[in-house]
Amino acid sequence: MTDRQLRNDAYPLLHGERVYLRRPQQSDAPLVFTWERDDEVWRYDPHRPYSETLEEFLPIFERNYVIGNGRQFWFIIEDENHVPIGTITYFNLDYRLRQTEIGLGLGEKSRWGQGYGPEAIRTLVRYLFETLGLLRVYAETAQANQPARRAFAKAGFTEVGQIFDPRSTGAPWVLLEIVKTEETGAS
Repeated sequence: MTDRQLRNDAYPLLHGERVYLRRPQQSDAPLVFTWERDDEVWRYDPHRPYSETLEEFLPIFERNYVIGNGRQFWFIIEDENHVPIGTITYFNLDYRLRQTEIGLGLGEKSRWGQGYGPEAIRTLVRYLFETLGLLRVYAETAQANQPARRAFAKAGFTEVGQIFDPRSTGAPWVLLEIVKTEETGAS
């Protein structure tokens, strides 16, 4: 698969029981800007790039979310009423090893407790296993980020070790993975 084919195929409309995952649009920028400024995001990732104003954020959003940077593919998560509630991404796609990393991005914290986060993760993993033919999906999260760890566990991920992220204060991060089986994806 060429890079151009990958880019064109990287944004199908995906849906689970209650969630939809769709390609980001420029009109989503104000929502993502608001989610990015949440203090809880910064507690777990204090070195995250930060925009002071929406005007400063717009070109970053267009480059990274809408156009894409060639290695990271963002989706907007919508609930059953098509109201945007968060973001999710996959990146570091490696066809040779048949694996990729995913990240549950920013969003409405109050909604993740209602099961939308794990469902979005499961929906994306199913697409990665069934459509892209991957065998392993992994994630990394701060050890202190209990909400993310719970969301990945509810989506079927297992914690398999620790890593040391150079952005953190020295505390290890958790490495999680899910491997394709009869239950997790089509064989």
